[in-house]
Amino acid sequence: MSPKKMDEQVILDAAAGEFAQKGFDGARVDAIAKRAGINKAMLYYRVGDKEELYRRVVLRGQMGFQNAIMKAMESSITAPETMANILAGIAENAAENRLIPSIMLRELAGNAKTFPEQGREGLKSFLSTVRSMVTMGIEEGTFRDIDPTALQFMVTGAIFTLSLTREMRQELNPDDPGPLSAEQITESIKDILLHGILKEGPEQ
Repeated sequence: MSPKKMDEQVILDAAAGEFAQKGFDGARVDAIAKRAGINKAMLYYRVGDKEELYRRVVLRGQMGFQNAIMKAMESSITAPETMANILAGIAENAAENRLIPSIMLRELAGNAKTFPEQGREGLKSFLSTVRSMVTMGIEEGTFRDIDPTALQFMVTGAIFTLSLTREMRQELNPDDPGPLSAEQITESIKDILLHGILKEGPEQ
């Protein structure tokens, strides 16, 4: 990696930390520069203003999730397999970079008012993928006719929240903190999505 690219990655890492902690409105460029160990002039020269920093951070984070989703679609045969692989890919990326789930949840809580347009396109692309998976499952007879938008936000919301609350859950209930690793989170969500919470048997 060239020195310029290395500098950009350091700056984006610093920006991700600032945005995750304070949100877009609360983040300050001088604080990002301080985290990165450079002056503001160099930061502006290497990447750009706060809006561009945020755009680059969001898109860099989304790329990891999008690559995992595309890999899941290409390597799966059935809809349940596709869903399991998508879950695993999102959970692994969330575990590797917990700043992005934090940024995403902040955006959702604020109705995505500062979310970059390209980031919105990424969410639309993910929804299109989920719709395709649901349609495939319905056609092959493995899925009911479910709402893909609800599924999308159930999956990402659950994974992001579980990824961000590992330490808190261990502190609150050390004997039974729930799923902690990406693999455990994947298996727990997959089990609930595929089997629900009701015991098998005649309806009451």
